[in-house]
Amino acid sequence: MGQKRVIVYCGIMDDELNRALALLGDAYDVTLIRLKPGYHCLIEELEKQLETALRSGLITDKSEVRLFFGERCLPDMKDFAKKHGVRLMPEINCLAAMVGQKKLMELEQNKTMVITPAWIRKMFLHPDGVPAFMSWDKTDFMINFGRYDTILVMDSTETPSDEEILEAYELFGGPVIDFVHVDPEYFNNLVRDFMA
Repeated sequence: MGQKRVIVYCGIMDDELNRALALLGDAYDVTLIRLKPGYHCLIEELEKQLETALRSGLITDKSEVRLFFGERCLPDMKDFAKKHGVRLMPEINCLAAMVGQKKLMELEQNKTMVITPAWIRKMFLHPDGVPAFMSWDKTDFMINFGRYDTILVMDSTETPSDEEILEAYELFGGPVIDFVHVDPEYFNNLVRDFMA
């Protein structure tokens, strides 16, 4: 039996996190506390959900906790993690966790918004619980996404289907949806190092 770890994480990273943890074999005895994707749009609610997760009976030693959220998911996320005595993922958000902040900034150039397949599936088309975008109509999506020329999907898991791509294109109201393959090595290494 490996070292105990309790991972509190955003469900937007389900596929990537499960894949990275599988590579670690039996090195860790992992307990997962999953929060639904989209709470980064509801900051006060995210803080409440994190507080609740950190009071969970599944946590007996805060040094075992790994908070898989980005430094910018809450305005004071670093202070929050420090106050609770837990380790925070060393990236600004889930997108930077996939490729690193420098590469993310390169991908975001020229009026490009970067997302993952999970963003399309779990936040925009088939919301996975948190209704951050449920109240938006087509006009809201066009106002928020119409300023982008391209929506770039970092593809390291299951590629969205043609139907999902068409539905997302209609929802975003104009930007071209393009794909870039992302090697999972950066994320896998981040998880390996962060778990230690």
